[in-house]
Amino acid sequence: MKQTWKKILGLTLAAAMTLGLAACSQQKEAGGGEDADGDDTIVLGTSADYAPFEFHKMVDGKDVIMGSDISLAQKIADDMGKELVIKDMDFNSLLIELDNGTVDFVIASMAPSKERAEQVDFSEPYEYSQVGCLVRTEDADKYPTVESLEGKSIAAQTGSNLETIAKEQMGGSTLVSLAKVPDLIMQLKTGKVEAVLMDVDTALGYLAQGDELTMVDYGLHVDEDGLAVAVKKGNSQLLEKINATVKEVRDSGQMEKFKEEAAAEAPEEE
Repeated sequence: MKQTWKKILGLTLAAAMTLGLAACSQQKEAGGGEDADGDDTIVLGTSADYAPFEFHKMVDGKDVIMGSDISLAQKIADDMGKELVIKDMDFNSLLIELDNGTVDFVIASMAPSKERAEQVDFSEPYEYSQVGCLVRTEDADKYPTVESLEGKSIAAQTGSNLETIAKEQMGGSTLVSLAKVPDLIMQLKTGKVEAVLMDVDTALGYLAQGDELTMVDYGLHVDEDGLAVAVKKGNSQLLEKINATVKEVRDSGQMEKFKEEAAAEAPEEE
């Protein structure tokens, strides 16, 4: 199983090209407004700890936020003729900040669950995710099934759809929720939890760093609504423009190119 995942990663990285960095205007104050039409900037809310979707990297001595989701955000800004401003925060704060108007839109590998759709409006899906589960390699034979983890501690990111999947499909396990993905991995490596749920693309980045972790396929059901861009409830004008860009990058295959580029640029996970 592990060799297969690494082979997939190798093929992805081999096809990758250098990710453009001119896109990102980092860490300015927000203020785009509900439709962002009265301002030269548009403010993205994200949680940049989830490579290859969004992550930090030092480039020429500067901390740059990049990733496939960020490339999509930049394309949206470019299509609107605006400068992209990025606000990085905990994942579970994103929709609160969107509702408060401190960000104009959110892209953070977010699935449009029914509960979230009651708070905000979502675009058409820009891609579809798969759920992976990481365990320590030494324990891979010990935890071959969901049932084998009953009574054990498992972890997922706070506020993510993976939390919901863990609760609904791994109810016999004890869920540990943390805001930052690197903290989840540390909990796993230090033996405080037995498994961590995350998107397959993100899990592959951790597998590439060595043999300490292994991905196990538990056949967990994934919501078929995919990943989408969030805007403030009722902001139909902005949503229409975002949907036009989403359709273009998805149908043209550009979203896959964004992912390949991001995989090549992602820093090694600690």
